[in-house]
Amino acid sequence: MESSSSSRDAVGSPPTRSYGLPMTEGVGVPHADAHEITVELIRDVVVEFYQRARLDEKLGPVFDRYVHDWDVHLGRMTDFWAAALLRSGRYSGRPVERHRPIEELSGDHFRRWVDLFEATVRDLCTPRQADAFVLRALRMREGMTKVLRLDD
Repeated sequence: MESSSSSRDAVGSPPTRSYGLPMTEGVGVPHADAHEITVELIRDVVVEFYQRARLDEKLGPVFDRYVHDWDVHLGRMTDFWAAALLRSGRYSGRPVERHRPIEELSGDHFRRWVDLFEATVRDLCTPRQADAFVLRALRMREGMTKVLRLDD
């Protein structure tokens, strides 16, 4: 895995890893753009997104093959998004390593994931809340496709 960078940019955003995903800082202090987002909203987004993803022609088969306990997965993804937006400290997994063994993954899967995720948050959230989710989803897609060396 690539090394982390600890430098801040000129506007004071959090340091980023070399593949573009911000590192968690300030556990317990939500990002400024996420101040209206709650864990309950995150849970609603996660549940609705995965209901849609499971029915999706491109994403559904991948999730069907690799997710065996949906309650555990939904809890893990709620924790992931709570950490990404609220800096909750609730997630300590390794998403790149969880996705690395999935041979059929491509850049198209991540593009579809973002499209479906964005549609979900636009349906459930205020524009400002949705923007906070989408910003992170785009960064995640960029980082994951780069590190996993998927066609983009």
